[in-house]
Amino acid sequence: MSFPGGTADVVVIGGGITGLAAAHRLAGSAGETAPSVLVLEADGRAGGQIRTERHGEFLFEGGPDALVAQKPAGVALCERIGLGGALLDLSGGNAGTQIYVRGRLHRVPDGFLMMAPTRLMPVLRSSLFTWPGKLRMACEPLIPRRDAAVDDESLASFVTRRFGREVAERVAEPVMAGLFTADADRLSLRMTMPRFLDIEAKEGSVTRGLRTAARSPARHRPFGHGTGRSGFVALEGGLTRIVEALVSGLPEGSVRLGARVARVGARPGGGWSVELTDGETLASRAVLFACPGSVAGNALSGHDEALAGELHRLRYASCATVNIAYRAADVGARLEGLGFFVPRTEGLPILACSYVSEKFKGRGPAGVAVFRTFLGGATHPDALDADDAGLIRQTHDALSRILAISGEPVLAKAYRSAGSMPQFHVGARELVEAIQSHAAGHPGLFLAGSVAGAFGLPDCIRSGEEAADRTSAFLAGGQRVPADAATVPGSSAWVAYQANQKA
Repeated sequence: MSFPGGTADVVVIGGGITGLAAAHRLAGSAGETAPSVLVLEADGRAGGQIRTERHGEFLFEGGPDALVAQKPAGVALCERIGLGGALLDLSGGNAGTQIYVRGRLHRVPDGFLMMAPTRLMPVLRSSLFTWPGKLRMACEPLIPRRDAAVDDESLASFVTRRFGREVAERVAEPVMAGLFTADADRLSLRMTMPRFLDIEAKEGSVTRGLRTAARSPARHRPFGHGTGRSGFVALEGGLTRIVEALVSGLPEGSVRLGARVARVGARPGGGWSVELTDGETLASRAVLFACPGSVAGNALSGHDEALAGELHRLRYASCATVNIAYRAADVGARLEGLGFFVPRTEGLPILACSYVSEKFKGRGPAGVAVFRTFLGGATHPDALDADDAGLIRQTHDALSRILAISGEPVLAKAYRSAGSMPQFHVGARELVEAIQSHAAGHPGLFLAGSVAGAFGLPDCIRSGEEAADRTSAFLAGGQRVPADAATVPGSSAWVAYQANQKA
């Protein structure tokens, strides 16, 4: 596809999964009359955090390695682009995870749902908690619910208040903060796991509410119970196949790499101008931002200073992933479940470790154990001061200690994601709602991804597709679908919309 005079119906800024999902939706929205779409990606490759590499018989994922199966957008996209048959469930019947506490690995008790117990006996038998910690946990149904006027709370505050400090430090903080590479003392529960707040408000007890939900029909259970799939699915050949399929599904020339946006502004006669750092200026009827808040804020600073300032208030953290392989015979520990998390109280540089070769088939040759560790984030930013060799050495030293590894790595590779992990602090929902409301005042301007409150592949895909639908409605001249509170995860309108979709 060519763009005469540097024009396109829609310019998408950001060629990660959010932008590509939006572009793919737009390009297929009306057959031969579909709008022309140009995706601008500052990096030299598309896909954002998704990065798959092959090294002989090894398949390394530099970013995410699986989709959350209970969130339908990711799996549904794979099925639409012809990759449904390549989805892989977890190998074997592996389930559960472990926590590294006091110098040893402890299995998270059966029935623990993210950060809350639903069964008493597994907790009582667990070595993860002390007896005072178990007794405090058992008192949760007696704890008064929070003040109704308080709509948000940090992860650490909520779990400590309901279940005690031990559960917060040994399960909630390492698991949830590990997944979000965030500081549990600041992480907004309303933006990340709002159902826990809603259950407390409705039932008074989180434990009681979860047990009630577990007995309800599968489609009404919280957190995706009863979907018929394991919690995560990978893709045969790696997640980069999604990126490749999305790009190949767009008209030729629709994705421009190495294209950095300097400024975005309204054209006097209508539409938008997009100026690149190399001096080229593009004209479009609509602009869809699918990039970090700082990038969008810089681009809009000359057009709307208030909106740009709000976008700059969004926070991000950097992280690194290390793929590392050993001879299986050199691993002294028994690998149980999917991997382990490390509380910050243990003082180790790694946040978590995934047992890749135990989770999914075809990730390495026979007789070799493959692991993925995660470093950095909001709680360990200094870990990323090391070069790649240093990241690998930190990982090796930690795994040697935790998993009793006696040999050197067979192969290792470090990957960095600079400023890519959104940090939704307490109060972030109001900020995202303000950004969406402010952006809605500019006809033809749309936001998706982290700037719209999305985190994780399925939510970013959903966000990109929803923004594409709003863009299509705008281009068609029909009733405009505003980017309002219903698009912000955790808002009351969003909860009502999701419930209606499941009904």
